[in-house]
Amino acid sequence: MSVNALPTAKGVQYGDVLAPQRAAGQDIPSLKGQRVVTVRTYEDVRKKDAQFSTREEMEGVDCALESEGYRASVKTPAEIRVPDYGYASRPVAVRCQSPGYRAGYATVQPFDKTSSERLGAASNNGLAGVVVVALIDAATDKKKHEFSYPPVYVTMNRIGCEKERSGCR
Repeated sequence: MSVNALPTAKGVQYGDVLAPQRAAGQDIPSLKGQRVVTVRTYEDVRKKDAQFSTREEMEGVDCALESEGYRASVKTPAEIRVPDYGYASRPVAVRCQSPGYRAGYATVQPFDKTSSERLGAASNNGLAGVVVVALIDAATDKKKHEFSYPPVYVTMNRIGCEKERSGCR
């Protein structure tokens, strides 16, 4: 499932949900476009006589994503297109519900994709390479970096899981 996040305020033009904050003087750049937030739901399942539980994906779980200025409702697994404000992108919170399960929650922060990719590439060149790239990265303007969201993984717990041998997660 793929959807666009919807503004929570009336009068939002072109999806620029943080325009009022920018107009009020907050350090928020112009809308750069959209980013995709992937939402998936899982249940930890422990088979009889198994020592460890396994994580199994659940499909069709109702979830609501919210952030400052927008929200979306989806069934998992889903991709939600959200506004991209680079370094000023806001955290997103996800709440999921399914019959027989407790509500599941997860929150993710946007991360500096540019720095992450630079340091990842430098790791192939040993410690000296990482240090040099880290110094170069620290000297760059973070406001020009690309930011993105990691996937959101929501763990769902069955009602009564606290009474089971495997417990809740």
